Amino acid sequence: MLSAVVSVIGAITALVSLWFTDKQWRKINRKIAMLDDAGAVIEILPAWYTGRMMEDQWWFGLQTTDGSLIAFSTINSVSDDGKWMDVELLTSDEVPDIAHKNIVCAVADDRRNASIQIDKIVADYDLVTS
Repeated sequence: MLSAVVSVIGAITALVSLWFTDKQWRKINRKIAMLDDAGAVIEILPAWYTGRMMEDQWWFGLQTTDGSLIAFSTINSVSDDGKWMDVELLTSDEVPDIAHKNIVCAVADDRRNASIQIDKIVADYDLVTS
């Protein structure tokens, strides 16, 4: 009788361990890596702007689905699943005088980093000409 109870407890422990291991494995597989190499990013997000906007410091703009304009100077990295990009925002003092009402920019010079959901972008362009 004792051996049966010990066997049942061992089986329950094994099932809980299996469940916990599966849960941790799924969590690890969901983690996203951020790529900062323009060559690697172009393979994931094949858009003309990706390489240029990762290698240049310029006045760029991203138009979003809600009509906002995100003013930024460079793309720092793109997630390996192509869903997110990290950018360095321009401050309101750096944004050129353009006729756009809803401009998203950095709130302060030391708060420039932002993450953007790529599927919310409908257009990208230079804010100034050279």
